[in-house]
Amino acid sequence: MDGTNKQYALCDRAELSALVNQPFRNNSRIKFTCFDCSPKYFVFGANSGSLYLYDRATTSFLAIFPSQLGTIGKVSISHNEKQIAVGNLTGSIGVLLELEPPHVKEILSTDLAPTTDGEGQPLELAEPAFVTSFCWTEDDKELYCGDSRGIVSLIQFSLFMGRNILNISLHPVLLLENRIVQIDRYKDLLLVSTLSKCVLCNTAREEFKQIGNRPRDGQYGASFVIAQPNSHADSTTPSPPLMIVDEEDVRIFCSRPGSRLWEADLEGNVIRTHQFKQASASRRHRRELQCLQESKLDLIGPTGPADGTMMVVPFQVLYSIRRQLLLVHDRCQLLIIDPLQSRIVLRTDEFTDIAHVAVVDEWIYLLTGENRVFQVRVEIEGEDDPHSASPGQEERSSHNTSPLQPMHESRKQKQGVYILDSVLNNNGKPLKDGKESPLLLSTEATIKEALVSVVRGKYGRNIKQMFMGYEQQQRTQNGIPERPKTLNLTKIYEPSRTNVFANGNGHALLAEFGIEAEAEDLECDGDEMIEELVRTRTGQTFGTIQMQGKKKFSTSLLDGYETSEDDATVRNLYLIFRSSIISNLNFADRYAKIFDDYDTESIVRLLRKLEQLMEENEEPNARVKCMRIYFNYLKPELLWEIDTDSRQFIKSGFILCNTTEPDDRACLERLVQCADCGYYLEATASCHYQEIGTCLMQYYWSRKEYDECFAMVKQVPYLWRTITRYFIQDRREDKVVACAWNLADRELFERAAGELPFQLDHWGKLFELVIAYHQRHEMICLSCDKPCARPDNRDNTPPFNGIVSPAAGTAIESRFRQWNYLLGVALSHFSSPLELLNLVRCYADHIPRGAIAPSFYIRCLLLEAK
Repeated sequence: MDGTNKQYALCDRAELSALVNQPFRNNSRIKFTCFDCSPKYFVFGANSGSLYLYDRATTSFLAIFPSQLGTIGKVSISHNEKQIAVGNLTGSIGVLLELEPPHVKEILSTDLAPTTDGEGQPLELAEPAFVTSFCWTEDDKELYCGDSRGIVSLIQFSLFMGRNILNISLHPVLLLENRIVQIDRYKDLLLVSTLSKCVLCNTAREEFKQIGNRPRDGQYGASFVIAQPNSHADSTTPSPPLMIVDEEDVRIFCSRPGSRLWEADLEGNVIRTHQFKQASASRRHRRELQCLQESKLDLIGPTGPADGTMMVVPFQVLYSIRRQLLLVHDRCQLLIIDPLQSRIVLRTDEFTDIAHVAVVDEWIYLLTGENRVFQVRVEIEGEDDPHSASPGQEERSSHNTSPLQPMHESRKQKQGVYILDSVLNNNGKPLKDGKESPLLLSTEATIKEALVSVVRGKYGRNIKQMFMGYEQQQRTQNGIPERPKTLNLTKIYEPSRTNVFANGNGHALLAEFGIEAEAEDLECDGDEMIEELVRTRTGQTFGTIQMQGKKKFSTSLLDGYETSEDDATVRNLYLIFRSSIISNLNFADRYAKIFDDYDTESIVRLLRKLEQLMEENEEPNARVKCMRIYFNYLKPELLWEIDTDSRQFIKSGFILCNTTEPDDRACLERLVQCADCGYYLEATASCHYQEIGTCLMQYYWSRKEYDECFAMVKQVPYLWRTITRYFIQDRREDKVVACAWNLADRELFERAAGELPFQLDHWGKLFELVIAYHQRHEMICLSCDKPCARPDNRDNTPPFNGIVSPAAGTAIESRFRQWNYLLGVALSHFSSPLELLNLVRCYADHIPRGAIAPSFYIRCLLLEAK
């Protein structure tokens, strides 16, 4: 049955309040706060913390389940109708098992995991977190719950140690930035809608993808819808379960501000934006949905102009009716939308103060104020003969902009795809059994007809990929171009300015075959533009004007891509990377499972491909991100066993990770460099992936490849600390003195003074460095040993007076720069205190008055007396 000929009505309206309120016996203190229904049951949550169970067919009261949870905020009945999930307003989650007698009724509970900061410490929230949405899996062994913090958690039920003991484990699977509004599920795909965006998750592969890039701010839901209902089925036959429907027959609808819906496919690609306009002067008539570009919409709120040109209804939650119709509501009205036929089919404002809604098949149940419960049924009637429709319906059908075509048109378009696929794949060659290919058996008219049906139909996107993929992917094999093997190409290519598909609808290609575009084709150009409504992160719009000709990686969450092993691995790495950004989770284990199957040389090859892929998808600092992925997995001891090219790749990646980010560059800019050799005079306080850098230095130093070591130190000055340790091991006292002073590292200085130890001339050189630093603002270059002037009073710190360090101003450095500290260490390593006093006397004229405490001289005299 064509959806345009269906008639919709609300019937069997009834109020169930008297039967539902019967257990209360006029107790006005108990109020229902939420409810859910299934084919067999009603369940109501109350402010008392109890659950009230009713038979849905007779509305007879069955049982009450008390709990200590307090006010119930959310309830959900499982698919097998044996379990009920409960959430209160303070973060507790309960599960009621085995509704059927004679099982013992008990609500087992757990709590939402506390929110933690970056260091794993719990945060004090202004308000307690609470569950906002439940979603059961088909086998009812798992339950997804979204909460007010933006966390989606998975509750897994496992029986152990007897049949009546339940272990409820709660695992966060998705961390988003704000409240979860609605969760829906189709096979392994989980659809999560928050206050700001919709995220599509493949729970089996732990991959995540955001639907669209345009933000929003408000409570808007999302739902899966069957996009290809059986056109010949009786209207009274329920729709098939979502899980047994073909993937190509399922769509995603996401709410948008201003009574709009995004329609997306199962890859998360937005197909079009639907705008619902309601003329306030003609509410009795059926309202039509218009497909418009979101950037061109003129939104008018509920308090808009007096002429009422548009009435906006917020689509806060999308309730599914038979997975074909969508129900939305506010406090005073219900709207029922047929997204397949792109129109509002029913509207009613006969109910007031609507608080909660639940749907079972075509039955709608409403909970309003004062514990009032209503039911109403959506009746669907229609005629199989499209010619029997009323003139008004025929007019609406002619202007329908739904993406769904009649079944015979759909079959015709599929045939067109197969014909053109054969043209590209076989190239008119004989088949293996000697028969002629379909191309040689097809006439020119057949090819033209196939081309027209494909370009004008919903398969235009596939054929665009096929043409453009062939144009940009063709490879030469023995001088003969190799054709693409499938329409499901790994990479989706944007057309160039000169491409015949640059206008987005293929009419230029039709023109080359002498086929003129028809009027209806030109009218729907804006609607048929693929993802024109969604902007990229950089603001680029895909459409008729801005086409760059760059490759785009397909981030589909569905299988079916024929790729090489390397390409498939790189695709998985990229999807894990994108998932980690969206979900805010640590995916080190996911990367490890992939890298464990490859040797280092192969991993480096994959990382180079991943870097290229990220650049094609406009990821900034692609190589840095690739190196971080690998460094979080890499064990430093493996650097001794890998090949030279891989080690060099890791070395350059280590340098890049420490010199790319703005904070790292700003830290390096504050350091002074030698004017002759360019080496930094000081070291930074820390570096990224210190163990990897240290292991590389050990490898090169042990093989006397000093040039490699100093090349790293020149870029990452933190490694001067590692160089200093090697100088100590090699007993290079002359270099250690300068390094210890420049780095102001107390641990290195004390270690050197004890292990070498310093002789009298070494201490004298140190004192000379201190005086040069104080009087002339000079430091010795650790590479070329030349004195280098430092800016006076750098970073607005006072000049050196034996107390404050101009290098960084930290407490450790300031203590190191004191004469008292340096002389204290020297005194503990001098055999005779008089020798140290005589050395200090040589530099007395250059030491500021009061820089040395009297206690130093007293200690020297006491030690000498002993």
